[in-house]
Amino acid sequence: MIKRLAALFVCCVWLGCGVYTFSGSTLPGHLKTVDIPLFLNQSLQPGVAEELTAELNKKVQESNLLKPVSQNSDATFNGKVLSYKNHPYTYGTESLREVDVSSYSVTISVEVEFYDNKKDKVLYKGIITEEGIYDFNTETEEDGKRKAIDKIIDRIMQNSVQSW
Repeated sequence: MIKRLAALFVCCVWLGCGVYTFSGSTLPGHLKTVDIPLFLNQSLQPGVAEELTAELNKKVQESNLLKPVSQNSDATFNGKVLSYKNHPYTYGTESLREVDVSSYSVTISVEVEFYDNKKDKVLYKGIITEEGIYDFNTETEEDGKRKAIDKIIDRIMQNSVQSW
């Protein structure tokens, strides 16, 4: 009798686990594919739109939530780089006329729209601004840009195809 109850309990637990998902996705079930056209670039920084688009494509592929395609997609990401700034973040003064900058910050603002082509409606639209702080003595502006882009891509994914 105890063995039967234990077996029944194990079966119920095992079958019950199939109901739950840990994918973190809040996507409507009809969305299977996505198109990610090249982001527009309104900033004066060359190449930043291409990098953002490439990184978003990579992240979407890694997530396995949507399949990137180039046409006839269920959904579309549209984006525009609004601004790119590289500016001092922390600094101090050694004397009256000397300023020592120890770290800089790359700040990037992007407008993003995640559009459901099947239902003809916007699922997410917003402006995301992130910064990448880098140590001027050991890192470059490229490192700061990479950090800012990574944060932006994470926020795009969180706001559009994932739920935390």
